[in-house]
Amino acid sequence: MTKFKEDAFNSLISTGVKTLKAFLLYGSDEGMIDEYRVKLVKAICEDIKDPFRIVNLTSSDVREDPSVLSAEANAITLMGGRRVVTIRNADNYLTKPLKEFLESYKGDTLIIVTAGSLKSNDSLPTLFDKASDLGLLACYADEAESLKKLVVNTLKENNLSASPDVIQYIANNLGADRLLSRSELEKLCVYMGKETTITMEDAEACIGDATSLPIDVFLYALTGGDQTTLHSTLDRLFASGEAPITLLRLANSHLKKFYTVFAQIQNGTDQSSAVRSLFLNFKRVGDFTNQLRRWDLNRITKAMNLLLNAEKLCKIKENPPKLIVGRAFLAICAMSGIRR
Repeated sequence: MTKFKEDAFNSLISTGVKTLKAFLLYGSDEGMIDEYRVKLVKAICEDIKDPFRIVNLTSSDVREDPSVLSAEANAITLMGGRRVVTIRNADNYLTKPLKEFLESYKGDTLIIVTAGSLKSNDSLPTLFDKASDLGLLACYADEAESLKKLVVNTLKENNLSASPDVIQYIANNLGADRLLSRSELEKLCVYMGKETTITMEDAEACIGDATSLPIDVFLYALTGGDQTTLHSTLDRLFASGEAPITLLRLANSHLKKFYTVFAQIQNGTDQSSAVRSLFLNFKRVGDFTNQLRRWDLNRITKAMNLLLNAEKLCKIKENPPKLIVGRAFLAICAMSGIRR
């Protein structure tokens, strides 16, 4: 079994992906999938547009003619060097032809498969999860810690530095999509010019406003008791392809902020200092503070348990995930409807 997370994946890239013959990237974050796909390709061939060593297929190409995968994977380039075959838009219907091919495949061409949101126990991820010479990585919306890590690494790569509060501010105001986050960070790096230290003023001037994004609106509707906005934004998020489990985890990260504040208050910290420690977007500080009056530590804990239970139910194959998370969000929204 070779299920990767970001650090292990980067170590794999540094070794040239020598131990694997195929790799699956799947999830709702298309930007992250494409970023990791490019890294895999470059680990084999620096020129990602090399027509002799890089071949792009779709899932339908393979389903319509399974022999095309074998032909491309076993082709020999005249110029030498390992080759890459990418299969895009995969789904569980690809499992059977891919399994039949991989069982007998002995070549050194790397097969990269990309897919949308799949459950971890679906047939395609399960195929990759069970073999030692196959790898997989789930790509879902960045959560708080992974966003912070992305900020730190990007600044380091560009010889830039920032204080912890500035790094936290930047992370809090990036979107959940990796491609959009990288775009915002690249904009910030260009904005800095020859300066090497990013101030809070630089960050506020350059990083886009995340408070108007549908996910942010959805989260504050959830904890603000606004069922009308919750319904409309949830419908928009589902229509745009957001995975139910991704939304559950983003909601959990949001509720953790309330939990952190209440825990700090219980330990003697005043409310204003506790809220400041979160480094929220300044446009949301008032909303967050007002919503604190709708909650307490006990109810926040119950709400977080609702999310945890919903995620467990979503992982049962026959259950409808959108219906499950919708019910959980409505229950939490109702819990927040009474001001204290």
